[in-house]
Parts: sequence; C-alpha cells; structure tokens
Amino acid sequence: MKHRIVHFTATAHEQVRREKAWWLANRDHADVFADELEQTLKIIAVLPGAGTPYTHSSVRDVRRVYLRRIDAHPYYTFDNARVIVRALWGAQRGHDPWL
Repeated sequence: MKHRIVHFTATAHEQVRREKAWWLANRDHADVFADELEQTLKIIAVLPGAGTPYTHSSVRDVRRVYLRRIDAHPYYTFDNARVIVRALWGAQRGHDPWL
C-alpha cells in the first residue's frame, strides 16, 4: 500500500494547535486528542478514500473523517503523493468550516 505524506495548511495547523491547547487545559485525558488525531492521520495516509466526501466546499474533492472521541472532523484532500489537511473542525459547531 502506498503511504502518502500528510501536510497541513496554515489554517489547519492553527486549528489543531488551538484544539490541542483546549484539550490540555480542560480534559483529564488530554492524550486522547493527540492519540485519535495521530491514528486517523495514519489511516488517511494509506487509505485517503476512506473519508466521507464533503460537498459543501468550493475546494474540489474534500473528504472528512469523524473522530468520535474528540467530536471533530479533519477535512482533507489528497492526490497520489500526499494528503492535505485543510481544517480540523468541531462537529458541534453551528456552521461548517470555510475551506
């Protein structure tokens, strides 16, 4: 199986940083955030088509995966060589991310 390199946009990187900081400050099991995100990134690096298509974006071919334990979705695109994480967005927010 082909293993793609995972990149983050600046926006996604900042969202991950903020979400991680929130988990560290507000949860007893802060490692849950890092563990679930890391496992998901490993999966989409190998099987990027596993995510659900997200059609509410001007960016073509966006997919997302639901991270149950942290109640969030990474939104990403991919090609033969890489996966680009474009956003990490809480599932409980009142609106979709701007992609």
